Amino acid sequence: MKKPLSLYIHLPFCNSKCNYCSFVSEVRDEKCKQRYVKALVREIQIQGAKYNKHFEIRTVFIGGGTPSSLPLGGIREIMSAVYKNFSVKADSEITIELNPNSASAEKIHEYVLAGVNRFSIGLQCTNGKVLSKMGRTHTSADFDKTIETIREYGISNINADVMLGFPGQTLADVKATLEHLIALKLPHISSYMLSVEEGTKLETMIDKGVLYLPTEKQVVNMYNTTVSVLEKNGYERYELSNFARPGFASKHNNVYWNRTDYLGVGVSSHSYVAGVRFANTSKIDDYIKIVETQDKPPVSHAKKITVSEKREEAIMLSLRTMNGLSVDEFQKEFGENILSTKNDALKKLIKLGLVIIDKNNNIKVTDKGYLVLNRIILELA
Repeated sequence: MKKPLSLYIHLPFCNSKCNYCSFVSEVRDEKCKQRYVKALVREIQIQGAKYNKHFEIRTVFIGGGTPSSLPLGGIREIMSAVYKNFSVKADSEITIELNPNSASAEKIHEYVLAGVNRFSIGLQCTNGKVLSKMGRTHTSADFDKTIETIREYGISNINADVMLGFPGQTLADVKATLEHLIALKLPHISSYMLSVEEGTKLETMIDKGVLYLPTEKQVVNMYNTTVSVLEKNGYERYELSNFARPGFASKHNNVYWNRTDYLGVGVSSHSYVAGVRFANTSKIDDYIKIVETQDKPPVSHAKKITVSEKREEAIMLSLRTMNGLSVDEFQKEFGENILSTKNDALKKLIKLGLVIIDKNNNIKVTDKGYLVLNRIILELA
């Protein structure tokens, strides 16, 4: 019996770089993209030879960058390599990220034929002025058209990304964006609070006083409003930043929160297989060169995770989720009754209204606690 494995495929290209983005993504010419796809296919072949005997793919996530910035035929070629080199379970969830400005009807048709059955679309906000400040090149109308095209192929499993706390964004903007998505009956919404990353255009603009961040209180209000509006409309917050209608929680997302095996291919991709964490080089040209000349995955570092690190990760990741940290499962894995070892900390956190212990013996973070989640993790780790 093969063990489940999730596959992440990184495509590091964009048609333009957003002002807040710190991901490994660049604007490159078609020749570079073609060489990259060839190298990626070769890495998939190499990793398939290593892992296919013992693992079966249950979810695939094609992320970036902007996967839809690849020319026609690229995704088909990549997914063809996946099917040839791995066992892929028939009902696997296969997701692709795309931006409305680069997702033509022809490309969406290609993705569906390649097996994609879930789409994740970067909307961020419906306010055109805020989108412009973000460096986004699509409009709300472009987003709507993309949703319409995807649905023409009978696919309903669609996510939209929403950003909170961008300079110039108001609570009214957030409400309007959420109401728009609810009206479209999207089954999944991911809502992320802005993090100003080092070396981004946004950091420079803030440093120079061109843009000003909203206050922490305003961002907290945006998040609380998001939770309230979505829950009133039938969405369940199954993880800190992810909301879904029944049956539409992302299977791939849950792989990360549940600490099950996943393999990353492509530049800067990360993997966690059989207790070992490893990552590929973060430079596109190095990635292509190593695969082409050395015929091996360009792993930059690898580390076997210690029991202590696993314990910390179990606490950190579980507390982000709706199900929380199972006291019984934790004891089974680590031989520790966390109710005893962290008794004083838990008493304090419960008294402050930050966590609860439910009838199934799960430690769960409250709405109030989610706003200070890092503090709770530090108390219990």
